[in-house]
Amino acid sequence: MLKTGTTQIKKIVFIQFVTSLMAGVICWFISQSIAISVFSGAMIASLSNAYFAWKVFSGQKEQRSSEILTTCYGAEVGKIILTVMLFVAAFSTIKPLNVVALMSAYLFITMIPVLASFVFNDDNTNRREKNVE
Repeated sequence: MLKTGTTQIKKIVFIQFVTSLMAGVICWFISQSIAISVFSGAMIASLSNAYFAWKVFSGQKEQRSSEILTTCYGAEVGKIILTVMLFVAAFSTIKPLNVVALMSAYLFITMIPVLASFVFNDDNTNRREKNVE
């Protein structure tokens, strides 16, 4: 059964959006074109991850594992399509575009859930030993 703390997921998505905004504001003092590129790359990652989290965890009910797998695959395909569409929009509309800043911000925001999992991990037990019993 899929049971997860949606508050942790909401925190991670919120952190992604706040970090995106802060990165854009900080880069604004360096260069406006870099700031727009950084903000765009960060928002592409934030929006696609928020879409995935919404699709997977919005119907928070008990489901069979096959239904969970289908939901996750569908959400991942939708996330990839959304990401590609947002990148196409960014590349076609933002002039001048700093590609390095765009991709760096995208990769950084994409790594936030991995980094946040260390901070929000409130499970003090060893899962392997718990499951072996």
